[in-house]
Amino acid sequence: MTEDEFRVDPRAPVFFLSYARARHRPGEPPRDTNQKVFQLYVDLSDHVSELLGLPAGSTAGFLDRVLDGGQVWADDLAFAAGNCQVFIPLVSPQYLRSVWCAREWNAFVRRRQVRRPDARATPGEQPVIPVNWSVLGRRRDLPAAIRRRQVFSPTGLPPDIAPQYQQEGIYGLLSLGRNGKDAYDAVVWRLAQRVVRAVDTHWVEPYVADIEELGDGFEEAGDELD
Repeated sequence: MTEDEFRVDPRAPVFFLSYARARHRPGEPPRDTNQKVFQLYVDLSDHVSELLGLPAGSTAGFLDRVLDGGQVWADDLAFAAGNCQVFIPLVSPQYLRSVWCAREWNAFVRRRQVRRPDARATPGEQPVIPVNWSVLGRRRDLPAAIRRRQVFSPTGLPPDIAPQYQQEGIYGLLSLGRNGKDAYDAVVWRLAQRVVRAVDTHWVEPYVADIEELGDGFEEAGDELD
């Protein structure tokens, strides 16, 4: 393929943020149970927009805030999963148990991935970037499809930040208040840079899947083609 063939729909988000939606507990007053996910989405979108120089009106990311655990494969969700260039799963115990998250994962990884001409990419610069949202536990307990991907780990930062992120996850950093803010800011900035590197090194062919096509477990399809 030539560089001219790597077309991206201008309406498409750059990245898709996939997460396990927290539900209200019985008897609790109404509240936004996913505020921390939304904060990450806003901060990451701002950084990616800045790094890519996106024009006004362009969409840096997609975050589904409508579904509660997944009831409808909405058109905007299907379009985003089928046209975004980077997929970011926020890995947590709840994420690994979520059929809906598996379907979002499958919708992306079924798409053909192509390395751009002359791009030199490390494994961590691939278009699927798993992020430690909360404590992951033992790596061998992850589904094989996730385990074979390199979980995002920031580099080039003060020596205490990466271990803090690995131990606490982004959810933990946000929960620590001032004690976690510097680490959170640095990790999200490095994540934005990783998103941009993935865009620079790979192209993911558009394909909008129907929900009936998608399995309930995390699939390993969609390997990169040279």
